[in-house]
Amino acid sequence: MLKQQELIDLIEKRYFNVMDQGRLDDTLACIAPGCVWNIYPAGTVLKGRDSEIRAAFVSAMERYPTMWHGNFEWIVDEAAQKVAATFDVRLVDKAGRETRLSNVKLFKIEDGLFTQLDLYFSSTEPIVSKPA
Repeated sequence: MLKQQELIDLIEKRYFNVMDQGRLDDTLACIAPGCVWNIYPAGTVLKGRDSEIRAAFVSAMERYPTMWHGNFEWIVDEAAQKVAATFDVRLVDKAGRETRLSNVKLFKIEDGLFTQLDLYFSSTEPIVSKPA
C-alpha cells in the first residue's frame, strides 16, 4: 500500500511529468493492463492500457507536441488508494495554437498502478478520444 506522498509522486512525477516530456512508455507504465478510463463530458470510455488507452495517448501526443500539467491540488484517501487531483493544463498543437484547461482526474490505484481513471475536462473539445 502506498503512503500519501508516494501516491502523489506516482501521479505527479511518474505520470504527468513524463507525459509532459512525451515519454509514452513511461507514462503507460503507471497504468494497469486492464485499466478503464472514463472521459467526461465526452462520455468516452477507453479500455486496456495496451490498446485503446495507448492509442489515445499516441494520438494526443502527436496532436499536442507540447504539454504541461501543473498547479496540482490533491485529495488523497490513503486507505482506499484513491486520489483526486485538480490541475491546470496547457497544450500546444503543431500549428502553435494553445489550449488551456482546468481539469479534475480521479485515480484508483492497486499494487502501485492505475486501475481506473476518471477525467473531467473543462472543455468539450475532444482532447482525448476513443481510437477509431
